[in-house]
Amino acid sequence: MTRKTGTLAIIALLVVIVFGFISYSSYKNSEDATVDRLAAALIENDEAAVKQYMPRYSNKKKISKDARNIFYQQLKKLKQEQVVKLLKDEENFSIKEGASFLKPAQVYPNARFLVIELPKGTELRAEIQAQEISGEYVEDWNKYTFGPFLPGKYKVAYEMAHPKFGSKKEKETVDLKAEDQRLTVKENHLYENNPKFQKHLLASAVNYFDSLNEGIRDGLNVSSLIASKEHKENLQASFEELEPYLESFDQQFQTVKIDCDSIAVNASQTKVQLDLYTDLKRSMKLVEEVGIDETLTSDKQNAITSFVYDEDQKKWLVDELDFSTYQQDPEKWEHVESYRGDAEKKAHWGKESAGDIV
Repeated sequence: MTRKTGTLAIIALLVVIVFGFISYSSYKNSEDATVDRLAAALIENDEAAVKQYMPRYSNKKKISKDARNIFYQQLKKLKQEQVVKLLKDEENFSIKEGASFLKPAQVYPNARFLVIELPKGTELRAEIQAQEISGEYVEDWNKYTFGPFLPGKYKVAYEMAHPKFGSKKEKETVDLKAEDQRLTVKENHLYENNPKFQKHLLASAVNYFDSLNEGIRDGLNVSSLIASKEHKENLQASFEELEPYLESFDQQFQTVKIDCDSIAVNASQTKVQLDLYTDLKRSMKLVEEVGIDETLTSDKQNAITSFVYDEDQKKWLVDELDFSTYQQDPEKWEHVESYRGDAEKKAHWGKESAGDIV
């Protein structure tokens, strides 16, 4: 081999090496190879590699650690080829080549936002993929904006707290792949199918009958009745008008039930109406001068019951019970909240006594 031939061989070898290096670097830093490595890094939670290949959103905004962690959660059950397919979806991600063959391509996700709009006065706590999140709050619209998030389907859990209807929890899956999502909660959604609100109304009804028993024992004095001011005043006036003609008055009950599907709230959120059942029994014996010897009894068990909201006590209070409604079988009600005492709760008032507890 001559010197010239040797030189040419060395040059050829260098060309092959350089070409091979360039080819390898071009492949290593190509879009497909970058997506493959990013998919593996996402599945393995390799934060350093994820930051290298997916440094920021397509709008140049920084990707927060929380957003990455939430994104990791939704990828847990996916295989690498599924993650690759997601990253190559042009509606959600854009891929740009590196500035040179020495620099890898980079993936830029589109920033996605979740908006939850609530009725005025409602507070909100939210989690996405079981991680608590905070959002930007706009008071005028009672609107919370969460994000930005990486594109994907996320499990969202949120708890709404309303001063009149209590708290209610919801869970749903939101699709933040193609576009931002808005969840608008209507007022009726706060109280419909809300167990806490239903239990509150039932407790208010039970407290009403309990406190009425106390008032009967206390000489037909219902000043401490747990009810609206107007109802309390009207009932006290009725007892005062009736008392001169009474020899005795008795009341007893053990069970109270409400039909949850019958709950209706007026537009101004000041009044609730529902169907109520109670095994209430009342009896009264009149003085001899009236000329009616037999004891008068009433065992009507169904009442259309109205509640009003007391702003001072922050409670719904019984305002009216209309026992003139038609009879209903509570066993046929589909959704019921019920109370049953250990024994019958009885109250007795007699003209010759101060009111005995039975």
